[in-house]
Amino acid sequence: MAKIIKVEEEIVLIGNPDGSVTEGRRADCNFEPNIGDEVEVFNTGDRLIVNKKEMPKENNTLPQGAININLSNSQNTVPMGYGQPQYVGGHVVNKIVYILLALFLGGIGGHKFYAGYVGSGILYLLFCWTCIPMFIALIEMIVACCRPADANGNIII
Repeated sequence: MAKIIKVEEEIVLIGNPDGSVTEGRRADCNFEPNIGDEVEVFNTGDRLIVNKKEMPKENNTLPQGAININLSNSQNTVPMGYGQPQYVGGHVVNKIVYILLALFLGGIGGHKFYAGYVGSGILYLLFCWTCIPMFIALIEMIVACCRPADANGNIII
């Protein structure tokens, strides 16, 4: 990528990747040239066109077509896609598996063990004879049904 290496009154010197230097005028640039700007240089034969290369913004954007993959539940911050807020805490689980476990094994805490909340799962096991964990599991199943899943079908619990 070519870079602007020197800016004088009306003259702009552009360093090319091959080591050569291109001399242009300030009027050839469609922006205010500064030293260090990355530019694209087009020569039409009788005219030089200089366009500033836009740098990606630092607000968690990926280039088009890029893929964000999170394989670890050990992180405290779980990315849910760029441009969306970051959620602190929680565990990533498959939505369908979590809902089925809450429905069929929720009374004994199967969905809690799956989500990585072992302490809660043990409490569900201890109090399963009261049927209270079963009702709580049904509520948690309904809440999980209402949460939107990411592209991989995962939700944060």
